[in-house]
Amino acid sequence: MRGKNAFNHLYIFYSFIFLLNVVHVFWSHPVLYSIIGMLGVVMVLINFPRADRVFKILGVILLAAGTFFFFSSEASVGEIPAFFAGNIGLLFLISMLPWMNSVVKAGRYNKLLQSLLGGNVKGMGSFYVRSEVTMVSLAAFLNLSSATISQELLKHQLEKVKTKVKNSFIAMSTLRGYSLALLWSPLEILLATSIFITGANYLVVLPWMIMIALLGFALDASIGKILFRKHQVEGHTGAKKDLGKNKKKLTQFISALVMFLVVVVFLANVVQFDFLFAVTIAIFPFAFMWAVLMKRKRSFIQIGWPTWKKHTNHLNNFIVLLLALSFLTETLNASPYLEYLQDPIVALEGSPLFIMLFIQAAFLGMTLLGVHPLATMGIFGGVSELLMGALPEVTLTILLASCAIATVPSAPYGLIVTITSVGLRMNPYEIVLKNLPYSLLLGFLGVMVSLLTLMIY
Repeated sequence: MRGKNAFNHLYIFYSFIFLLNVVHVFWSHPVLYSIIGMLGVVMVLINFPRADRVFKILGVILLAAGTFFFFSSEASVGEIPAFFAGNIGLLFLISMLPWMNSVVKAGRYNKLLQSLLGGNVKGMGSFYVRSEVTMVSLAAFLNLSSATISQELLKHQLEKVKTKVKNSFIAMSTLRGYSLALLWSPLEILLATSIFITGANYLVVLPWMIMIALLGFALDASIGKILFRKHQVEGHTGAKKDLGKNKKKLTQFISALVMFLVVVVFLANVVQFDFLFAVTIAIFPFAFMWAVLMKRKRSFIQIGWPTWKKHTNHLNNFIVLLLALSFLTETLNASPYLEYLQDPIVALEGSPLFIMLFIQAAFLGMTLLGVHPLATMGIFGGVSELLMGALPEVTLTILLASCAIATVPSAPYGLIVTITSVGLRMNPYEIVLKNLPYSLLLGFLGVMVSLLTLMIY
């Protein structure tokens, strides 16, 4: 009983580590970073027995691979704690997500959003298109928070549908819609990194990224409509009427989300905070002020506080996965095996199409092996001069960004897949298999559009 009570107060320990991570943002000291990493190791030890079986297996595999890369590198044992600190910021972000969901519930906007998903639905085929559009709209404003909000709404809307069909529907429509929003968002870190590597102008790249997003949506919406056409879903007949009565509330909701986007842009571009950190620290103050303006402060606290504590106390799967992944990524970067990944680029010099297809395959292959697309982007960044000698900067930007973002719905250890896996209680590899054809298709669209720009630039 005493041990169980201790687990109910883990949020205090985690909050202390998150606070140290905030301090490190403003005071970047290697000793502090190592302390954060040591506490990260403690987090893994506490949560490994509590993690689901799938995440235990993934954690062991990642730690074993990381250990192999560590012994092949020249890194010292004293550096090991720091290798576990890299993804603490991601855990902090995941911990804060319930506050945005809570203000949406406190303002009863979840019912408003549900009206976007309901109303005169002829079948799950048509509902798939509507769900994907809603997800794209939400992801443009809420980023990762959009996944939890949309998935909760869809679980409620599809509660009478068979679990297997329901989970497939949610895993496909939300993750694919999420990736389509990332393609053109100036706040997306993968797009921003590709622009940083090449030095291309965002406004020149933007129309091409929107083209890829529109083509991807048109193809996937058509496929989803066919795949789910035989299944039925109950619609709310009065949804359109209710939505008509709530135009003012819908306007308020969109205005609030735009304002949140403005706050994040200000913190990221003016204050020069890292994007993920900007989103993380903006969530609670913004949600609180939103609740105050709606005169829903009490409801917000009543819903948010217990939800946040429970959510933070049960970060066990995320902790095992993300901190083990941090160890793997850091040891790989320190290993001489990293150099072998750059050799094929040199061999393909002078063949633009083969370079493009190799880049697409590399992003997808590395992602399936557990390497974050940002790490793969860093590898290509190391040979950026060579790549820009073969491809114009606009073409290379579109190629890197689209191929990287295409892997998001199929990344077994990615944040959005992990959130979906935990929320739906699905094996992450099951989600990967459902979205892998889409990732191949979207990446190929990126290659085709890149080829088109090669003729223009």
